[in-house]
Amino acid sequence: MNDRLAALESAVDDLRSSIRHLEARLERLEGRTASAEEAAPDAGAAAAESSAAGTPPAIRGWRDPIAVLSLIGRLFIVLGGAYLLRAMTDTGAVPPAAGVALGLAYGLVWLALADRAGGRGQRPGAVFHGMGAAMVAFPVVVEATTHFNVLPGAASAAALAVLTAGLLAVAWRRRLQALAWIAVATAIPASLIILARTGVVVPHACFLILFGVATLWMGYSLDWLLVRWPVAVVADVVAVGVTLRALAPQPRDTPGAALAVQVALLGAYLASIAIRTLVRGRNVIPFEVVQTAAALLVGLGGALSVTQATGAGASALGIASVLIGAACYGVAFAFIERQQHRGRNVYFYTSLAIVLVLVGVGVLLPGDAETGVLAALAVACSAAWSRIGRLFLLIHAGVYLVAAALVSGAAGYDLREVLAGAGPPWPLPSPAMLVVFAAAGLSAWLAAIEPANDGSRWSRVPRFVIVLVLVLSAGGTIVGYLAPAIGRQPDGSMDAGVLATIRTGVLAIAALAVAWIGRRARFREWDWLVYPLLVGIGLKMLAQDFMHGRPATLFVALALYGTALIMAPRLRRRQV
Repeated sequence: MNDRLAALESAVDDLRSSIRHLEARLERLEGRTASAEEAAPDAGAAAAESSAAGTPPAIRGWRDPIAVLSLIGRLFIVLGGAYLLRAMTDTGAVPPAAGVALGLAYGLVWLALADRAGGRGQRPGAVFHGMGAAMVAFPVVVEATTHFNVLPGAASAAALAVLTAGLLAVAWRRRLQALAWIAVATAIPASLIILARTGVVVPHACFLILFGVATLWMGYSLDWLLVRWPVAVVADVVAVGVTLRALAPQPRDTPGAALAVQVALLGAYLASIAIRTLVRGRNVIPFEVVQTAAALLVGLGGALSVTQATGAGASALGIASVLIGAACYGVAFAFIERQQHRGRNVYFYTSLAIVLVLVGVGVLLPGDAETGVLAALAVACSAAWSRIGRLFLLIHAGVYLVAAALVSGAAGYDLREVLAGAGPPWPLPSPAMLVVFAAAGLSAWLAAIEPANDGSRWSRVPRFVIVLVLVLSAGGTIVGYLAPAIGRQPDGSMDAGVLATIRTGVLAIAALAVAWIGRRARFREWDWLVYPLLVGIGLKMLAQDFMHGRPATLFVALALYGTALIMAPRLRRRQV
């Protein structure tokens, strides 16, 4: 009797254990977790089962076809409920405003369920619930704006912003990158559809900019590196669209609205990048470089186009550009250079600075004043290079000098006077061109100074650019003053033969001068021009001297060219 009772008790215990085991498996398949009281007796069995399978439960949830099919089926049921609400609204059983409100509430319920599932560690369930919320709520906003006319354009952008913020908040809180991608895949198309159908672009541009900044910070904090790229691209493209709408023959957006979008795009991204690189002390990354370049092109370039076309906000844009550019220079000198392994940040901020300064000076100042400021900046950067020895200073000196030559017209004038042009009236060099000539001479002298901490061979490239501007300016200035003094004819035109000889003589003397100066080690970039000048003189003589010259002028030109061919290579070979 006792043996039978013991056997019966054992069988009941085995049956109870089997039932509990089946309940635990059923709860896992349905995406639920047992309560603490139910889970405690089965902890050992669950651990043993997980150990035997060799796969964590969260990962097995994605690989279990039954669980995935169950979640897909639940997703279809969710969508069916949404279509039921749409049918009730279409038939008039529910007013449009109420139907939209019910649809949004329905989507938010599933978003809350996604957050709860994520908090319980049920990642597949959280992802599918979030997908259901997005597939319900975002189409509701689109239909409410384009079909039922319940939401105006600006309100639809605000609704998209709230829904997107909810999805991103759950993704951030529960560390679910898939939810962030769901937000990207649903919010961006919804915004583009609404702005395309309604023509209300500015509010959605602002929404996309905020969306892009949010994904940028998600990448900073959670290392979700790819999510920010598509949002940034779409935000840039929509900002371009706002600019084009403001510049259209019949503007569809005001210049003020376009400027607001452009400043918001540039400012939001630059502020985020500055916080990361300055406050957090990080190096710039490829995304920041690419998006900054795009934001400068779209934001600053668009703002410049709008101000030039309409005259609105030009002074504010110029002042802001100069101030921010100066601040970027200050950041590079005062903060970044004090940190180790932050060389990329130096070039990032100084490159940003020179772009902003060039734009600001060009907007604020007229031609001659702009030339003077740019020439002074070139000399200042060359002087700073001679003392500090940072390569970017020499590069900026060359850029400012070239910009001054282009703004003043010196580049075109010098090329024309040295190589072509003989008709009246013969223009003399303007004062702005003489300023460029003087700045080029000072910059070339200062750039030749090699500080002790200069270890970069790349410094020879900007030095050569400065020397090239100097030689071209010197040649154009000399020809500009000498030609009318020697070759002017009674009718005011220039004697083509005499002018060709003057040009040949100036170029020959230039070849000898750069060869002689280039003998010294600190001026070694000068002799790079020797052979290009000699070849250029020969080609010019074929095109001009032999075509327009007389025996007397050809005698002088050939003698000068021959002397240059003999002496310049010899001078170049003798290094001092």
